[in-house]
Amino acid sequence: MAAKTTPTGASRPSGLPPLRRVQSSYIQVADQLRDLILRGDLAVGQKLPSEAEMAPLLGVSRSTIREALRILTTEHLIETRRGIQGGAFVAVPDSERLEGMFNTSFSMLALTNQVDARSFLQAMRALEGPAAALAAAARGGDQVEELKRTAAMVDPADQEAAMQQSADFHSAILRASGNKLLEAMGRPVSAVARSKFRRTVPGLEFWERNQRAHQELLKAILAGDENLAYELATRHIDEDLSPYYLPPEEADRDGAGA
Repeated sequence: MAAKTTPTGASRPSGLPPLRRVQSSYIQVADQLRDLILRGDLAVGQKLPSEAEMAPLLGVSRSTIREALRILTTEHLIETRRGIQGGAFVAVPDSERLEGMFNTSFSMLALTNQVDARSFLQAMRALEGPAAALAAAARGGDQVEELKRTAAMVDPADQEAAMQQSADFHSAILRASGNKLLEAMGRPVSAVARSKFRRTVPGLEFWERNQRAHQELLKAILAGDENLAYELATRHIDEDLSPYYLPPEEADRDGAGA
């Protein structure tokens, strides 16, 4: 019986089931180390064995270990330090770095048309609604002062100031939630939506309505009304922001919540 051809062009003897191609050694090493880090078997801040120590343990060359560590460094899972006490260490989590990674990934999804404006608005709604409710539940500390400052009325005729005020207020809502994950995901979603999907420069009426919505939401948060804060935050995205990002026929039809 004739041999079959694999997707790579190599012939496969008849009767032999499909085989998965073996990955490069450095990828397998990176996979093992990544799993150890993500399971917590290698603790944050822990120093990894040297290349010379790991190579014989894994049966690979030092250059293979070096390439695997380079992969994990680009993923921000490990960091290298120089000096006598230097080496490779499990990286300390950094929310700003995580936010930057989300920003890059979301930007690429938008740039390659894999995610549209409606998807970003739905994500904003899903993140900022709960964030507003959590902010209302907390309603204390420095976050309240930041909310008041970013909700302060600015001249709606000053497009740049109004745009910055709006971005700052939405960021403040996420920060006031006290939830690092909501903040790390929510800020990049909003930032990419503003930079990639803004159809036109809004007029004076939009900015006046936008600032009134911010003021109403601020009052609900300061009053500790979680349900109202959630309702106002999601309504703001559905009714005020949708026309800003979606084509008129879509925005008029159902907003972002559909």
